[in-house]
Amino acid sequence: MTIKSFLLGAAAAAAVVAPALTPALADEDVDAFISALAIAPESPEALTQRCDAAVEKIGQMKTALEDSTDAPGLGTTLAGFDELYLMTVSAFLEGYLLSETHPDADMRDAGAMCLQKTYNFYSGLSLSRPIYEQLSAIDLTDASEEQRYLVEKQLTQFRKGGVTLDEEGRAAVEALQNELNDLSLKHSQNIRDEDAVVKALPDQLAGLPQDYIDNHPVGEDGAVTITMAYPDVSPVFTYAEDESLRREVSRVFANRAWPEQTEVFRAMLEKRYELAQLLGYDTYAHFDLDGRMIETPERAREFIDSLSAVARPASVKYHDRLLARLQQDEPEAEQVPGWSASYYGELVRQEDYALDSQEVRQYFAFDNVQEGMFTLIEDLFGVEITPWATETWHDSVNAYEMHDSDGTLIGKFYLDLHPREGKFSHAAMFPLRVGLTDRSVPVGTLVTNFPAGDHSTGLMEHGQVETFLHEFGHLIHWLFSGNLDYAMQNFSEIESDFTEAPSTMLEEWVWDYDNLKQFAVNAEGEVLPKELFDKMVAARLFGQGSGVMSQLAYSDISLSYYDQSPEGMDLDAVFSDTFATYSPFEQMEGTHNWASFGHLDGYGAAYYTYQWSTAIALDIFSAFEANGLRDPETAARYRTLVLAPGGKASANDLLEDFLGREFSVEAYEKRLMEEE
Repeated sequence: MTIKSFLLGAAAAAAVVAPALTPALADEDVDAFISALAIAPESPEALTQRCDAAVEKIGQMKTALEDSTDAPGLGTTLAGFDELYLMTVSAFLEGYLLSETHPDADMRDAGAMCLQKTYNFYSGLSLSRPIYEQLSAIDLTDASEEQRYLVEKQLTQFRKGGVTLDEEGRAAVEALQNELNDLSLKHSQNIRDEDAVVKALPDQLAGLPQDYIDNHPVGEDGAVTITMAYPDVSPVFTYAEDESLRREVSRVFANRAWPEQTEVFRAMLEKRYELAQLLGYDTYAHFDLDGRMIETPERAREFIDSLSAVARPASVKYHDRLLARLQQDEPEAEQVPGWSASYYGELVRQEDYALDSQEVRQYFAFDNVQEGMFTLIEDLFGVEITPWATETWHDSVNAYEMHDSDGTLIGKFYLDLHPREGKFSHAAMFPLRVGLTDRSVPVGTLVTNFPAGDHSTGLMEHGQVETFLHEFGHLIHWLFSGNLDYAMQNFSEIESDFTEAPSTMLEEWVWDYDNLKQFAVNAEGEVLPKELFDKMVAARLFGQGSGVMSQLAYSDISLSYYDQSPEGMDLDAVFSDTFATYSPFEQMEGTHNWASFGHLDGYGAAYYTYQWSTAIALDIFSAFEANGLRDPETAARYRTLVLAPGGKASANDLLEDFLGREFSVEAYEKRLMEEE
């Protein structure tokens, strides 16, 4: 049972809303509950009442399964446990999205409380000895391959959850899991509630795009307010000519959620280490990576070391090229500051590649980009996306349905794409409803923080377009894998170091001119010129090695926090010392980047997943390159063999079915060596 790891990672998850519920859920079935997952709650009290009723129902279902006298079997024990899983996950998902996106703070708090209640129950399922014994007793002789995989995987999760410990040990595991859930909620809240700002004088905005300046008016105090939201800080790092502004924004950004996160994160490290020790693992990293594709921290480090050996020369060369440009302004400079890396990278791109990112931005207005995303998915997979008339939790949230070419409803989704106070500050796909054959269609939600509107207000960086398509990749994975026999086959239950691969692979289409020219137009309606696109492609690999080395640094950092005892650990030193071994750029002293590194919670020791998934993604993409990026047969095979199965089989098997061989990192290493 791994859905929370997917949700809190990344790379994301959640669900929506529910109606006020007066009668107890004891009188309702699971279908009635999950069918209400797309209706906005009337109040925090209504949400709390519904959540409490759900928890009561879950408790009844758990007790009934534990006390069942039916002979263990696929139609009894497995079906009953899957029903319990579905109800628990559905209730858990409901609170999660609300806690991260609802405009009302009281509703967010109610969602967080529901998340806490339901996840405590969810995590405790793997400690039920009676359920484990019944699952163990199922005769799998006549089971399908998918059923056998499902049962064996659940038994492994039970054993990993401590079910084979004695009563005292199981109680200790449950207590630790509950404590860790509370810490996880606090960790996320500390980051989400960050409200630090930087005040800048108007002339300090020199170099920034005009639409940015227009959207940041001078206040009564004569200053401009810059928040720590990504749409505010990213342009400063890239375009602001004032070095002192870049430095100050970088300092404040790097200290988000500190010092309040110190006690929370330290406790998280200690409790996770204690849990791993209790379950017989050397460290939490060994516990965390058990059951993933990569299997062990040792293999993860081998992977990191292998990629860094390929990327390091390009990273050093990139730094030295930026240093040469910096020395034109500051002849005595010996190292490029990290807070000036994006700025000088942009200057060199303009000067060496004649590529101006602000010129590129003119062709990516949000409204057009969203339409372009829809068109790509429709053309590539032969589907149709249409508006869905339903309630939402904010006026800026839109809803859609996706139908197959024969009119069959595939799934539904919400788009919550623009920043607002109190909202989740990154980009993620939040699942809402699990899709089950002849029972329920899947529902998901994209949550991002892109500028809204047309060319006057909604210009996007090309990198933001890439992020949009990445998260859309998670969404279509959820929707396309929504024809399941068991809820436990949803795609978040596949090995978690695979889940980023399909969405990462889809990013390649924002580097396809035939795709971009369908929606990349400026305010005058002129299509992105092929000459400008060619410059973008030429500049694409510039700095690639440096970016990869940064990601590998974060991967090493996440391992380093978790592959040792946390006793006496210097939190700042682990981050700064490790990062320094990967990056040639000067790091700012007195910062605490780990405090806002949310993946240290959701991804734990497994941040390497992004690079591992990139390697898989490029291997998958090689099939599209060979057959054509819009080849319908390749896209259909990919949808059928990789996306549609969800978590029905191991990712290793899905990849071998699609590629006709085991996956390889060769395509990724080849790309890393392409940088000049």
